[in-house]
Amino acid sequence: MKRLLLLLLVVWALIGTPPSAQAQDANLDDQTYHIAKQLNCPTCAGRNLADCPTQTCAQWKAEIRSQLERGKSADEVIAFFEARFGPTVRQEPPREGATAILWAAPLGAAVVFLAIAAWVLGQRTARSASAQPPAALANDPYAARLEQEVRESA
Repeated sequence: MKRLLLLLLVVWALIGTPPSAQAQDANLDDQTYHIAKQLNCPTCAGRNLADCPTQTCAQWKAEIRSQLERGKSADEVIAFFEARFGPTVRQEPPREGATAILWAAPLGAAVVFLAIAAWVLGQRTARSASAQPPAALANDPYAARLEQEVRESA
């Protein structure tokens, strides 16, 4: 019995951590990365936390992992950072409240642009349809001859 226990202990030491623990660590790493992708680096403007190599970001990623190990959800972790550092800590501003206008602005601008483009095209079409020669020129023999010469030379 002692030999079997010793053998199992040696095998376990050689193999390392059990596969279930390795899978759990990989899952935790994936969750940490996913959350870090949603947060801004505190020192590098416009860079997400997951891709930043600074020491501060490493500490923040360790904090994310620590909170996940304690059983907090991704939303709770993000809320923790947002409560501590404000809404600008997020890579993507929330789609509610005052920032909802920022999400609606591109759509509104596209609608206005399309309306103006339709109006301009309508005006041009109306102008080209009314670009007939005046009636006085239609009865003028000189204008008729000039027009005939232009058609023949083309």
